[in-house]
Amino acid sequence: LKTIDSLLINGAECEPALTADHRLMLERPEQVILGTRMLGRVLGVTDLAIGIEKNKRDAIKIMTKAAEGTGIKVVSMRVRYPQGAEKQLIYALTGRKVPAGGLPMDVGAVVQNVGTAAAVAEAVLEGKPVYERVVTVTGSPVANPGNWVIRCGTSTEDALRLAGGVTRDPAKIISGGPMMGRSIYSLDIPVMKNTSGILLQDTDEVVQYSGGPCIRCGRCVDACPMTLMPGTLSVQAENERFDLAEDWYAFDCIECGCCAYVCPSGRPLVQHMRRAKAEVVARRRAAQGK
Repeated sequence: LKTIDSLLINGAECEPALTADHRLMLERPEQVILGTRMLGRVLGVTDLAIGIEKNKRDAIKIMTKAAEGTGIKVVSMRVRYPQGAEKQLIYALTGRKVPAGGLPMDVGAVVQNVGTAAAVAEAVLEGKPVYERVVTVTGSPVANPGNWVIRCGTSTEDALRLAGGVTRDPAKIISGGPMMGRSIYSLDIPVMKNTSGILLQDTDEVVQYSGGPCIRCGRCVDACPMTLMPGTLSVQAENERFDLAEDWYAFDCIECGCCAYVCPSGRPLVQHMRRAKAEVVARRRAAQGK
């Protein structure tokens, strides 16, 4: 059994345009702190920390005050995407590096989100299950962008109505943020418990992938927070050499989008990564079924 000695609460919310967690910390700090203490008690750990990027000064101030006398550390972290990713958060708060293919518990840590901490407090004190969450509804076409408490199962169309509807037809609708979110093609798609935001983009904001050849510039390697070689993995996926992609640690990719953002050839690197991982998983299942 792994020994857990640290509970880390993610309040970084480094994804551009999303502010749901930020708003939650401003309006329900005591709930987040109480949920953190409850989680710490269940895990049997006393090393409790909440990581917040230093540009959220108001949240740091409020959370620090709420945490007084609880033993919970509120840590101001540098602003760097993807600081809120699990492995990056662990390194920023503890200095520990999760090994390739490893899990947070391999370095004695458990990571949860501020929303999860607040939900734990509600479940214990009020007997309330997770049937709603704070969602950022934003983007240029949104009439009244903001953060809304939306019930799980609510359609994207109804969620947009809460924000006053749209002033013009969007070119793209994203569930999540601009870097790690996924495009959706129907307004009937519901809000789920892991839906952090709904982002609408105009035509000039939509990233267009040209799908040009890799020029071996190495920018994706420099940008990758997991020290992978996205360009090489992308070529392997294109050539359907999924076995090689697995050997080159494709499953360590956190799909943050940094590589695609800096790629001068406009290659859809994240999509290639997702395809490679999906194919490997499918082949494993097929092999197990034989």
